[in-house]
Amino acid sequence: MGYKIKDHFDKTAPVEPVALSSKEQFLFFVEEHRGLVWGGILLIVVLIGGLITFNWLSKQKQQEAWELQGQAQQVYLDRPLDDPEKSKKNIQQASGMFQDILDQYPSTPSAKVSAFLLGNSLVEAEDYQGAITAYTSFVQEYSQDQILVALVQQRLGLAHLQNGNGDQALSAFEAVLAIPQALNKDQVIFELAKVAESNENMDDAVKRYKQLIQEFPLSPLSTEANLRVKVLAPEEATESNELENETEGEERIEGPKKQDGDNEPIQKEGDKE
Repeated sequence: MGYKIKDHFDKTAPVEPVALSSKEQFLFFVEEHRGLVWGGILLIVVLIGGLITFNWLSKQKQQEAWELQGQAQQVYLDRPLDDPEKSKKNIQQASGMFQDILDQYPSTPSAKVSAFLLGNSLVEAEDYQGAITAYTSFVQEYSQDQILVALVQQRLGLAHLQNGNGDQALSAFEAVLAIPQALNKDQVIFELAKVAESNENMDDAVKRYKQLIQEFPLSPLSTEANLRVKVLAPEEATESNELENETEGEERIEGPKKQDGDNEPIQKEGDKE
């Protein structure tokens, strides 16, 4: 007769889970998801490599753009004064190089400089419509740089004037006065006064000259504006001079103001005794 070994292990008793440390849990996860982990590591390596490559290429482009920019500026500035034909060819060559920078390296810092110089070179080449297009593109592309945009707006107005577009020139000049950070408002007001004077609108011209004198008294242009007011409105200048003379005369009659203690008699040494 066989004997059956009695199993004393209670199958209904709960099995206590084995506590794993965080390191063991991580290793277990890596072992269980090996393919996913290696895929993530590979993706990170590719992203880092891509960023490094992008940075390197970006710096290379900037360097190339600055080199081309330097060559273009040298051609633009190195123009013989005694050879108009050679000078004109240099301007045309420089304009083409500035345009190449805008086409090949549009997002580099040198593109902003090239866009500005492109408009200037086209004005010197008497291609006023091309300059207007270049300046307008600059204003649209770099609207955040208010100081430089104000300067470009002024040049845009001058290009419109040279192209025979008086109304558009006035609009360009007025746009400068609406820019809070513009540093050339005195120059623009002077240009507006000159335009009004050339259009024989003397009242508006005098108004603009006075605006320049009042708002920018320290500007080098205020002296010339003062002279223009005397020429265009001599009666107003005479009244202003008479008023100034009357004010000076009153100050002389009144004399200096007395200070406290001026009315007290001066004591002599004998009085003190």
